[in-house]
Amino acid sequence: MKIAALGYQHVVADLLWIQVIQAKGERKVTEEAGHWIYRALDIITTLDPKFVRVYEVGGIALTTLVVHIDESNRILEKGIQHNPDVWRLPFLLGFNYYFELHDDAKAADYIAKASRLPGAPEYLASFATRLYVSAREPQVAIDFLAQMYEQTSDENIKRILERRLKEVVVERDLQLLEEAISRYRERYNRAPERLEDLVTSGLLRSLPREPFGGRYLYDPQTQTVRSSDMKERLKVYGKRRPR
Repeated sequence: MKIAALGYQHVVADLLWIQVIQAKGERKVTEEAGHWIYRALDIITTLDPKFVRVYEVGGIALTTLVVHIDESNRILEKGIQHNPDVWRLPFLLGFNYYFELHDDAKAADYIAKASRLPGAPEYLASFATRLYVSAREPQVAIDFLAQMYEQTSDENIKRILERRLKEVVVERDLQLLEEAISRYRERYNRAPERLEDLVTSGLLRSLPREPFGGRYLYDPQTQTVRSSDMKERLKVYGKRRPR
């Protein structure tokens, strides 16, 4: 294909990119379409190795619209090889290692690498440090997702990231409520009868607002808390979805 496109690499790359955009714009991207997207991305970036947006959007699409983590990593690594000064590419690789592969140390390495490149936001250096120290705290995941949300303009991907962000916010809130219930029990030698007791006792300033528009439900018998809008609690942030 490279020979056939000799002298027209950028034109062919642009045409293929339009097809990729159309494919990922489908409401449901099939497994087969996901593999096609990867192959197209690989061809595009071979024809035009400096087409940075292809690496960025393609890398995100392969982990959100479909679950092809290894292929996403290969595209991003290829992008870094040909565009070593673009900070967003190692940042996206760090995202994959944190949320999908659960390798916090490697995620921190890539974020630290991104922080040293031209144009990188100042917060990346301190964020990398936080990843090394406390990677599994919900607030770290929330900050990571918020930054990813700001990075992309694709509405489909934004919608997926927004839901994932809300799921982690729920987990953070549940942990906050559980800790307050435990302190209430230590102080009064009994469990609270309702969540509002945590506020009237001064343990919390206010009850957190459930991000999906539901409520946090408390069972005084089991002393457990759950969201009315989430069937299952998020056990691990960025839990890898089954293929």
